[in-house]
Amino acid sequence: MSQFQLKVLHVLENKYFQNAEVVAGHEGLLRIVKWAHVLEIVHVDNFLVGEELVLTTGISLQHGIEDFITFIESLIDKNCAALCIEYGSSIQAVPEAILAIANRQQFPIIVFHEEVPFVRITQDLHSQIINQQYLMVSTLESYSQTLNKNTVLGQNTDDILQNMYNELKTQIMFSIKGREPVLFPNMTKSKRQQLLALNKYAQQFKHEPIFIFDQHYADLTIFREDGLFSEFELLILDRTATALAQLLMREFYIEEKKNIEDASILADWIDQKLSKEEIYKFIVSYYTNYSHSSGAVFVLATANTVMKAQEDIVYSKLYYRNLFEQHGFIPFLFERKSYVIFILLHTKDGRAIREILNSIFTSLPKTEFYKKQQTQGFQIAVGKVVADVQEISKSYQTALETLYICHKVQTSSFFYDDLHLYHLIYKLQMQVNLKEVINDYLQPVIEYDEKYNSKLLETLQVYLQSNGSKQQTANQLFIVRQTLYHRLKKLESLLGENFMKGHNRITLEFMLLANSLIDDKS
Repeated sequence: MSQFQLKVLHVLENKYFQNAEVVAGHEGLLRIVKWAHVLEIVHVDNFLVGEELVLTTGISLQHGIEDFITFIESLIDKNCAALCIEYGSSIQAVPEAILAIANRQQFPIIVFHEEVPFVRITQDLHSQIINQQYLMVSTLESYSQTLNKNTVLGQNTDDILQNMYNELKTQIMFSIKGREPVLFPNMTKSKRQQLLALNKYAQQFKHEPIFIFDQHYADLTIFREDGLFSEFELLILDRTATALAQLLMREFYIEEKKNIEDASILADWIDQKLSKEEIYKFIVSYYTNYSHSSGAVFVLATANTVMKAQEDIVYSKLYYRNLFEQHGFIPFLFERKSYVIFILLHTKDGRAIREILNSIFTSLPKTEFYKKQQTQGFQIAVGKVVADVQEISKSYQTALETLYICHKVQTSSFFYDDLHLYHLIYKLQMQVNLKEVINDYLQPVIEYDEKYNSKLLETLQVYLQSNGSKQQTANQLFIVRQTLYHRLKKLESLLGENFMKGHNRITLEFMLLANSLIDDKS
């Protein structure tokens, strides 16, 4: 937008430049001028920051071509806009070597054939620059007010993009991850394909990412064939991206309100009170193009001892909803007691769903959001991946079991599929008095630890996990080998000499897992 930028080409229209001549660097006349500066020294590094129009009488350049070359190369390195030289007693012509450098670097050199008032030039140019900056700020303020006003009136994405186009008159692209990009104004199919085929990191594009709950949700992009974006265009891009983020947030909250209205249907779904036809009818009411899919249940739980603010719950629901949608899931969610329950459907098969979920929950613990949730007492679990929507209740039940297991035992995973042995113990606990069975095998060790305040049970567990490696066991327990030998000898006397062989070892490993699950640590 030239009205907010002073370029070298515009400087030549100034009254003091009427008789000036561009002697080199004609291809650089579109360079931006952000200030005008008078310099009469050769070494300029400490006096320039970039995009200055430099004026000089050449008093320091008359002593030799080496000084002139140093001077011109320093201006180019500092990204100055142009060099203006007043011909007079100090310099009457620009050497050919300097002209060659300027032409090669597309750096304009402008000469005055008569004396000109540098002070008047700098005053004129600075006034023009300041006025343009003021006009730009005023226009940006007006634009922001228009966006805010339209927000109150219920604007949509097209309204925002239309406002942006009215200001910039350049091609706009709005891309939500996982969806086809929206081009504004729209273009023919062939031109659209050509534009999308370009490298998105090319200089013709400027992108502004849109984050929703710390997730990179979308991108707003402007395109210029010349790749010369003005400061005004970039500021409009930034403000529009902010407005779109606010609009998306509002839409998320509206959807959240609608989800509350559907809570009873979703509760009936996981409680097996809906027929397959009723389930499909409900899904199609949201997603008309729905086809058969696999699914799983994700449960977010808050510890009863934690005082939870409602805004934290809403934020969490929107965060996870956005996260799952980013990876192609169709999420349905509702609250039940201290749980937020997500029914996640996907068009891919069970194995692919498991891989996608694993990718999500591998990176999740690294986020500040997840770390904050952990300090607040939130817990998460993923149930069994099922092949049919009618089996969602199975995934829900296994998700609850997984929550219980993760609460009782420190596990490295919160996936049902990774905790099969624990689930087996959980089911056994429902059928038999597992504590009695455990005591049949481990009671001598447990009683010895209680009586002598020793650590035989811990030693046994680490020894089994280390596959009987004495060195690894001693290292993990931070004890010397002699102490370990003494403990192992005592274990042999309590469990029998063959406790590490065959079925004895398998049984002990199972009983240790069972003991960790049913042990009441409260």
